[in-house]
Amino acid sequence: MRPLKILFPLLAIFLISCASNKKKNDIIISSEPSIERALDILNETPDGKDLVKFLYKYPVRIEYSNTAGLCHKFALERNRIYIARDFKKPDILLALEVARAALIYKISRLSKLKEIITEEEEVAALLQARLVLQLNLVNDDFLKFPFSSKIKSEFCTYIMDGQDPAIRKARYAALVMDPDCQLPLETLLSQKNWLQKIKESTGKGNFFQVLYERDLEKVRKGALTMTEAMRNDSLIRGLNTYDIYRYQRTFYEDASGIISKFEKLYKQELSKDANWRKNNADAIERASMEFSECNLLYDE
Repeated sequence: MRPLKILFPLLAIFLISCASNKKKNDIIISSEPSIERALDILNETPDGKDLVKFLYKYPVRIEYSNTAGLCHKFALERNRIYIARDFKKPDILLALEVARAALIYKISRLSKLKEIITEEEEVAALLQARLVLQLNLVNDDFLKFPFSSKIKSEFCTYIMDGQDPAIRKARYAALVMDPDCQLPLETLLSQKNWLQKIKESTGKGNFFQVLYERDLEKVRKGALTMTEAMRNDSLIRGLNTYDIYRYQRTFYEDASGIISKFEKLYKQELSKDANWRKNNADAIERASMEFSECNLLYDE
């Protein structure tokens, strides 16, 4: 009987393992085989593995965009990430773009911030640069694909000049006017200024107008439809008097908590990158030699 006593625990472990794998396999992040391959590539890197694990824990749909713009886009209300179709080949460069968008989604999901801001692009650019090193990409990997020039330019700044200049470069790119890419983005400072405006309007007649104007700004950027903005305004104005007062009292507190959470996550990402750079100084030095032509790219 002893073999049976051993067999049953082993069988139980096997069944649990199968159930766990089935649960993950049942989650479809994308219907695009190339995006699934990109996720597999990311899963082989230290930073990418943690990111892919998060995507399966908090699933989001990643698909190719059918609109103009050489960029990633978000529809957070519909739990969607859209990648420009021009990024489709090769898989390894597609993985870099998927990772960048996925980190932004992760921070938004954890902080519950409902719109993308420049600070998310900043830390996502740092992640993307680290992944170039972790995937052992070389200069030739970027030469055949026009869309990769932005990735390479930001990477060059990262390895040649360091974290702060790389952040400034990503911020500048996020603040340019490009409606096709839902740009320019707002900043953490503008979020705080809006929050102060909400605080000052609480209990006053312009509270609803402040919220509605905020949604209209999202509509102009393509992050929200006009129908959704009107529905939001109608739902809030349709509350009874008691619920309206309660909503106003809690709105500022909730929004303030979201901003505080975001700041914490942002600082964690900066610290993570700083520690990685410190522990991988040799890899950065080797890359600066491989990408010696980076000195010619600072004007881009």
